[in-house]
Amino acid sequence: MIVRSPFVKLVITGVLIFGVVVIALNFISYSRNLNDFEFIDDNNAYVIPNRDGDALIRIKADVKSNSKPATLYLNNGKMDIPEVRIRTYMISINHVQDHNILIREVGEGNFNILLLHGQSFSSKTWENIGTLQYLASWGYRAFAIDLPGYGNSSLPVVQEIEGAQWLTRLIRTLRLSNFVIISPSMSGRFSIPYIMQSHTNQQLIRGFIPISPVGTNNFQTTDYEKVKIPTLIVHGERDKKFQSAIQSLKQIPSSQILTIKNASHACYIDQPLDFHNELRQFLYTVYRPIYIEQYKQRSLANATSSSSENLNTSQNKISSNLTSNRKHFQSKQSI
Repeated sequence: MIVRSPFVKLVITGVLIFGVVVIALNFISYSRNLNDFEFIDDNNAYVIPNRDGDALIRIKADVKSNSKPATLYLNNGKMDIPEVRIRTYMISINHVQDHNILIREVGEGNFNILLLHGQSFSSKTWENIGTLQYLASWGYRAFAIDLPGYGNSSLPVVQEIEGAQWLTRLIRTLRLSNFVIISPSMSGRFSIPYIMQSHTNQQLIRGFIPISPVGTNNFQTTDYEKVKIPTLIVHGERDKKFQSAIQSLKQIPSSQILTIKNASHACYIDQPLDFHNELRQFLYTVYRPIYIEQYKQRSLANATSSSSENLNTSQNKISSNLTSNRKHFQSKQSI
């Protein structure tokens, strides 16, 4: 029979206390981290040269910042558009030869923006006014596309009744989730039907920005009332033709209206600075809560994993000490 000395009991008790303290400290650390989500360091910040190519300007991703996004201002009457590499390529979503669509992609990350365009424009427009570049600098991943029959797209024009199905195939091909759709004018015949059929899938689409879109008269008030997606309704102050569209979209419960002053139908082109500032604020309000929740989940998982590892280490130490003491006493008994 092995008799445990007071020294052995003291060692075992000490190891157990150590394990409990380590677990407690991990959870205390986790609780404190819940109130501090600004953990980006300079290595993860976007590095963008200014217009003159002098000192580097570091721009942190808006969603990961504790403070609200800064307001953009004109510099000598011009916008300082960041220098961002735009990846341009063609994809096929219909599996038909020579039926390709052009994509302009920027940025990285899990927060995606899909930009459609109006009848007189193309995906190039979003590059020309700097929207793609700004989105990348704010920490988003953006995709601007040429709709069928426009720009560099080699697809035939899609009929209105097929718009939602075509957009669904595009989103699946790009493997988009957690995204916001920006849809001006003509592109409403793609986005509005898609929004109507997607109102129950909140994990897929996070927000909607219609800019004086067409196709709103095809749905009833009850249809708009079912949409739960945060929506920023944008229109120009001088754009009187699309007032009926604004009235229809106002029926979306989680909607807000942005009237851009001194702007016509293509208000985001007439006043790009005002549009970009409001876009930045809207995306922050949409994605910030999602980022916080994801950060909490990661922190909890890391704390649980760390506590489990520390507990296993403590148990191994106890087992090792017991084995060592057992061998010691057995050795003494044999003598």
